[in-house]
Amino acid sequence: MKLKYWLMLAFLIVMLLPVVAGWALYSLYNYYNDQRAVTEYVELSGQLAPIELALSDPGLYQLHSPDAFAALAELENGRVNFDLYLPTGIRVYTSGGSTWSAGAYTVGGAELYRNLYNLQIRHRTFSLKKPVWEKGELVGIYEIVMLRGDWLEGISLRTTWVMSLAATFFILLYGTVLWLLSRKLFRPMKYLIERMDAFARGEAATDVVPVRHDEMGILLQQFDAMQDKIRHTQADVEREQKEKELMIASLSHDLKTPLMSISAYTEVLNGDRQLKRLERQEYQDVLLGNVERMKQMISELEMYTALGSSESEMAMVKVEGEEFFDMLLGSYEGLAERGQIDVKMDVRTDQLYRVHPEQLMRLTDNLINNALRHTRTNGVMGLGVIASDWELPEWIIPSLGAELDNYRAGATLIIVQNEGPAIPEEQLIRIFEPYVQHQNQEEKTYAGGSGLGLSIAKRVAIKHGGDMRMWSYEGYGTLAACRLPEHGECKRREGG
Repeated sequence: MKLKYWLMLAFLIVMLLPVVAGWALYSLYNYYNDQRAVTEYVELSGQLAPIELALSDPGLYQLHSPDAFAALAELENGRVNFDLYLPTGIRVYTSGGSTWSAGAYTVGGAELYRNLYNLQIRHRTFSLKKPVWEKGELVGIYEIVMLRGDWLEGISLRTTWVMSLAATFFILLYGTVLWLLSRKLFRPMKYLIERMDAFARGEAATDVVPVRHDEMGILLQQFDAMQDKIRHTQADVEREQKEKELMIASLSHDLKTPLMSISAYTEVLNGDRQLKRLERQEYQDVLLGNVERMKQMISELEMYTALGSSESEMAMVKVEGEEFFDMLLGSYEGLAERGQIDVKMDVRTDQLYRVHPEQLMRLTDNLINNALRHTRTNGVMGLGVIASDWELPEWIIPSLGAELDNYRAGATLIIVQNEGPAIPEEQLIRIFEPYVQHQNQEEKTYAGGSGLGLSIAKRVAIKHGGDMRMWSYEGYGTLAACRLPEHGECKRREGG
């Protein structure tokens, strides 16, 4: 239940429960009172019978001297009182009082005749009023008042019980409300504050978040989501910072060699030594080559940085897959033949794609040139663009069929496979990191490039909404695969 509705319901219940409890206690008290009154009346009925018989004597209802009522004095006791009235309302006798003073008291007719024959049960007394007849004529009315002694004696005990029950009820109600508030509000707030303090101190939260479906649960989930997002952002910033440090160090190292070469050749060209025309031209070509190499390094660094920016957006265009990739991959067949490499090419797609042609050409160029460098002479290089609803080509590494099917998962695969030495597993994991290729070049395992080629290719794939992976097996070679999404309305050519 939502916390807002829970609080509204709780407040309503807290307001209504005391009223209901008070009404219940009042009803219970009245019920007990009625039951006790009946019991007391039954017990006193035996005492009332002789009194009623004596008071039913018509001769008593006249103005007499006190001696005429002497017999009534014997009926008096501490619990029963009675009064005798004439039909006119004059009181002729009252127990425990003077007869002469009784005659001075008069009751109005309405009051005198009210509640005849009805037993009146009051908190302290019972009262019964009856008329007295003689030969069909009303000669008087008597009223008997009985004190409820047993009831009055138990008032103190009953009051104690009622107050105890009321106090117990309010204590239970207060405790229940506190427990519910603690469970629904205080405990989650304390839990959230502890997690916030732990996060502020940089400590990892180890407690399991309780499953809740109210606002506090949403707040806890949102805080954890925010916490995870901040941690991931911090991790990304740290990773990017390390990448930048590595890139700066690697770039400094890469630039040092051509700069030293430029410095040496420039010194020779500007020196006193007389150079032949061909020798001077050769030195100048070396200088220009080093300058071009440095320009390429800087250009690729700029491209890598731009592709990593979240603000950079590519201008995508819609292309027909088969035509575009036939043209793109076909340009590499002649290059492979000059390198004495057999090329197997498969373009199996009739999809439409949203791509940035220049960047996608850069991606395939990096992958294919890398594959050409590492394919042995007279080896085989496979190039393929396989849509999600087409079978994979036969020339792929046999053990990768099922894994590639799972990897493409509704997307098109751009596959580049070469026959060459396998990449060690520990290096394959880091193959898309900046300057890993350059490190491999120094180890004489891989060659060429500025060390950013595969990193740029993967970022291009990500910018297209896809991904890139690489597999390498001894005896087969290396396969690079790029996932290219098939976007909704662009999946099929209009009209067929």
